[in-house]
Amino acid sequence: TKTDIQRASKVRSTKGLLIHVFGKIAAAFIYLVF
Repeated sequence: TKTDIQRASKVRSTKGLLIHVFGKIAAAFIYLVF
């Protein structure tokens, strides 16, 4: 159904955003440590 597709895309974008933020934090952490 349409709502399932919308929900799936929202979850995917949220997961992508979390990965992006985590990547930035990890990169900053690595930069500070090394």
